[in-house]
Amino acid sequence: MKTTFTSFVVATTLAVSVHGHGYMLVPKCENTFIGDTTQFMATIEASSSGFSGSFSGSPSDNTAAFTKGLAASKYKSLKEMINDLGKVTSSDFTMECGYTNPDETPQPLPETYVEWAHGSGEGFTPSHEGPCEVWCDDVRVFQDDNCAANYPTAPAKVPYDHDACLGANRLTFYWLALHSSTWQVYTNCAALEKTTSTGATSKYAVDGSSSTPAGSTAGSVATTEGSDDTTTTDAPAATKAPTTTEAPTTQTTTAPVTTEAPITTTAPSVDTGKCNIRRRRH
Repeated sequence: MKTTFTSFVVATTLAVSVHGHGYMLVPKCENTFIGDTTQFMATIEASSSGFSGSFSGSPSDNTAAFTKGLAASKYKSLKEMINDLGKVTSSDFTMECGYTNPDETPQPLPETYVEWAHGSGEGFTPSHEGPCEVWCDDVRVFQDDNCAANYPTAPAKVPYDHDACLGANRLTFYWLALHSSTWQVYTNCAALEKTTSTGATSKYAVDGSSSTPAGSTAGSVATTEGSDDTTTTDAPAATKAPTTTEAPTTQTTTAPVTTEAPITTTAPSVDTGKCNIRRRRH
């Protein structure tokens, strides 16, 4: 009886450790259910991915094989592949945002880093090697082939293209753990406070997709910190020069120079608290 009980405890402990692997810490996200809010929200079977190569090796070998497979595939990004092949692990989850609420209270845009954590002492789970991406609306603003290996701090701090996120409504984090042939998908979303685009493009932008956020308005005045209202001022149009006549001497008025739009303000600083949980009503 004692042996059976011990085995049960070990099995239960392993089950908990398998499911809990992290969450987006900055910007904060709001969860849509009560339960393990560090677990993966979808899976992809390597055998059904269409990728060639072996995915039964070490985490680093599997990651190397995946990197080659993705480059040779029809997919232009990790996000595109996840949305096409991922299968949610619960009817409470969505492929769009997992178990996080995209309509949460808007959060400040991080100044320098997007952060991922698994409790206070871990960022990415070290054994869970694999790629991750950060997107602002439909613009990719960060990508790495092996985030667990290349960003080992606690919390993990990902240096994304901040300026390319100005004007975006949502920031989404995608992570794929490749330590087994059943790939684990982690997707977290956070609504963003209003900012105004400067027209900056991202060096991580994917070919064929936008390089500036879909919700941005380049050239408008940035919002005032702490305000939910955005005031937009269009730059005045240049005055067209009058048409010259056939008189012997013609004096032409030069068109005024168009006034450039004001420079945008920087988004507020980051609150690094853990994700809030909103109780889901049934």
